[in-house]
Parts: sequence; structure tokens; C-alpha cells
Amino acid sequence: MRLDLAGVRAAIDGTPILHGVDLAAAPGRFVGLIGPNGSGKSTLLRTVYRSLRPSAGVVSLDGEDLWRMPPRRAARRRAVVTQHGDVGGEFSVREVVAMGRAPHQGPLDRESAADRAAVAEALERVDLAWAADRLFGTLSGGERQRALVARALAQRAPLLVLDEPTNHLDVRAQLDLLDLVRSLGLTLLAALHDLDHAAAYCDEVVVLERGRVRAAGPPLEVLTPAFIAEVFGVRAHVGEHPLTGRPHIAVASL
Repeated sequence: MRLDLAGVRAAIDGTPILHGVDLAAAPGRFVGLIGPNGSGKSTLLRTVYRSLRPSAGVVSLDGEDLWRMPPRRAARRRAVVTQHGDVGGEFSVREVVAMGRAPHQGPLDRESAADRAAVAEALERVDLAWAADRLFGTLSGGERQRALVARALAQRAPLLVLDEPTNHLDVRAQLDLLDLVRSLGLTLLAALHDLDHAAAYCDEVVVLERGRVRAAGPPLEVLTPAFIAEVFGVRAHVGEHPLTGRPHIAVASL
């Protein structure tokens, strides 16, 4: 699934937030959306998961205008994991994951064998089959995020949109989650705060600043020490991680 944004503008309560954003995510690529607070990352993601209609420009999936699609068709083509899980703690983990099957069901349809298989497969994929009957609210933060990823997987959409997926997670849970989503083989668009995570996991990064694209490309080509200092206001060392061999960014105050 290819995602393209062309000239996307968006406003909230009459205040312009995005100013003609262009962005491309090729099939199977992990694109990280980064930038200082208030740069428009979450607003941009909302235009992709159809929470905020652009005031101008086009969001397209494989060349088809996302905002002209019927809602059910759009939901079959892109799934989302937001910052704040929009799920009550009274549901079981299996019930939460089964919510991802809604785009494939009619209003009066009962759960089918295909639905049950998709839910079971998603739970196995995120290593949460053991917790299927647990209440969602009893899980740890990292487990809840994995359950929400499983819900997205059960949706069987080829594009996955994530808004700061590692927020509030401990170090191991952050890395486990990023390893998981990286392994899925989906087209990924994720807003990330951690520059080191963006460098280590993303195929490309798009840097937003005041609602405009400041730079885009492979992480090590974009995230140079000079660029990081200019945009983020910190000193940075960019090199190879001594343990993983992946690109590594360490930062310190100016």
C-alpha cells in the first residue's frame, strides 16, 4: 500500500496547522514523522486516519483519494494506533482485538470463523495469546499497546498509522514495540519523539516544523548534528550503535 499526501493543509478551530504538506510512504516502508512539539505531527496523522478533513490537498492510498472512499473501504485499507487507547478497561483483550474486525462485518453480522481466525492470529503475532481472556485494563502499558497493535492487525489493513506509540512505555517495552511493528511488513507511518528511535527503525524520516516539511529522506542523510541543533535546539552525536550496529543518535542540551 502506497500513501501519498500532496499539498495537504489543515486547520483546527480556524487556526491553520498544516501548510501544504507533501509526504510519500512506499509499500512496506517505515516512515517516521518527527519534529518539535507543536509542529503538526498529530494533526497530519489525523488527516490520514480520517479524523480531520484537510482544508486543501489530497491524501491518497495507491492513487485513490482516501477522503472520497466510503468509510468501510477506508477502514479496510488503513488501521491506526493512537497515543491514548480509546478502549474501556472492562473489555477482554480478545474483545478489544475483535473490534478490528468491524470493517469486515455488516451491522447484524455475527462473528465468523474468519473473524475468529484473524483475532487469534493477531494475538499470536504480538505474543498476547496468553492474555486473551484478561481484562484490557489489567495489562501493563506495553501490553496494552501490543493489544492495540493486534486490533490493527486483525483489521487486515496494509497501512498502519501510529501516533507516538512508545509514549509512557518503559525502555524495554519501547524497543519491543518498535521491533514488533518493524517486523510486520506493512506500510508504516509513525509520529515519533525519540530521534534515536527514528534513526534506528525508520527507512525514511519526514521532519515537520511549524506545519511545513523541513526535510525528508533517509535518517542519516537528514538528521545531521547541524540540522538537529538548528531544528531541535540540542547538540547531537550521530554514529553507529555499539550494540546493534544500527544508526544511533545521542543528544545533550546546548
